[in-house]
Amino acid sequence: FPSHDKGKPIWGTWWVWDARLTSMLILFFLYLGYIILIDAFDEKSKGEKIAAIISIIGFINVPIIKFSVEYWNSLHQPASIIRSGGIAIDPSMLKPLLLMFGAYLSYLVFFALIRIKTEINLNKILRKELQK
Repeated sequence: FPSHDKGKPIWGTWWVWDARLTSMLILFFLYLGYIILIDAFDEKSKGEKIAAIISIIGFINVPIIKFSVEYWNSLHQPASIIRSGGIAIDPSMLKPLLLMFGAYLSYLVFFALIRIKTEINLNKILRKELQK
C-alpha cells in the first residue's frame, strides 16, 4: 500500500510553510467558507452577498498563488509556459497539455451553457406558476 506521509520523506517534515502551499491552503479555506455561507442564511440574498465578498478575496489570492514561486524562494519550480524567457516545456509534453486544456475549456463552456439554459427554463416555469 502507498504511504500517506508523502511530505515527511521529501521535506523532512509533515508541513512546509512554502508560499505556494500556504496560499493554496488559504484559497481552500476561502472555498470552504464560500460553500458553507452561500446557503447558511434563511434570507438567500444575505448569504449570496457574503459569499460574493469571499469570492472576491479568493480571486485576489489567485495571482498571489501564481507568482508565489517567483516572488519568494520556493520549493516549486518557476513557470514553464507563461514566462519572459519563452516556453521551457518539451513539445512532447506541451501538445497534450494544450489539447487537454482545450478539451477542459470546451467541457466547461458546454456545461455552463447547459446550466444557464436550465436556469432560464426554470425561471420561465416559475413565472408561469406565479401568474396562475
